[in-house]
Amino acid sequence: MALEDLGNLGDFLGGIGVIVTLIYLALQIRSNTQTVRAASLESVVNSHSQFLDRLAADPGLSRIWFSGLWQGMELSEEEGQRLLYLLFSAVRRWESAFHNVRTGTIEQSSWAGLHKEYTNVFASTGAVGRWPLIRTTLSPAFLPFAEEAIRKFHAADTMDA
Repeated sequence: MALEDLGNLGDFLGGIGVIVTLIYLALQIRSNTQTVRAASLESVVNSHSQFLDRLAADPGLSRIWFSGLWQGMELSEEEGQRLLYLLFSAVRRWESAFHNVRTGTIEQSSWAGLHKEYTNVFASTGAVGRWPLIRTTLSPAFLPFAEEAIRKFHAADTMDA
């Protein structure tokens, strides 16, 4: 075997090594992407669950949330402020999930249920009355999306009536 043949063999084996390395890297990137997606979804779901747990654990807070949003009950100034803080907290979770979907770290199908739940909350009578304050804090990317979701909810609700 001539020196030139050994050089060619070395080039060939080096090429195979590069191909194997690229395949390995592609598999690692795919695995990392799946891990990031799972962690993002888990973070959004855990945040939402903690919020619901907080409402369930505090009867006064639960009353403010449900009475203030859906039952049309008059709230004291302090209760109205607490409801507004809860709505700010909820809209942040909705916005976070939206941005995760938009960047592809959460799949569209995975957030459909949460999106419906948040739309229901922010389309409620109690939230609509506070929307002018809430909307001023939202990102330019999320605001039109949220307002369109609320508008569609009301349009569908009107058609069902």
